[in-house]
Amino acid sequence: LVNRGRGFIFSTAPSPLMAAAVRAALNIVRDQPELRENLQALIAHAAACGLPATGSQILPIVIGDDGRTMAIADALQADGFDVRGIRPPTVPGGTSRLRVSLTLNATREDVSALAARLKTLL
Repeated sequence: LVNRGRGFIFSTAPSPLMAAAVRAALNIVRDQPELRENLQALIAHAAACGLPATGSQILPIVIGDDGRTMAIADALQADGFDVRGIRPPTVPGGTSRLRVSLTLNATREDVSALAARLKTLL
């Protein structure tokens, strides 16, 4: 495979499937602005609950210590929140953080519950 499938292994061109997925995503963005508005409202609600106000759906919560970051991430995951701990080398040493990614799969109540649980863990 390595000797005969070089175009497959080393190709950086997007596949036709990826092109179709991007086209569908762009159509959704164009045709359903309410989805973007709903996500922006969820981001604003997260900020009102005390989560970082980044203007983005990605909310980094810098903890610092690697072990503490991963312990908090584990506790949140045990509570049903899909929050990941990010540590070096992905981020600089001493800046380990939780990565909260808001999506429209979450409700305002979910975000409020996450913020409340974080307050008990931090």
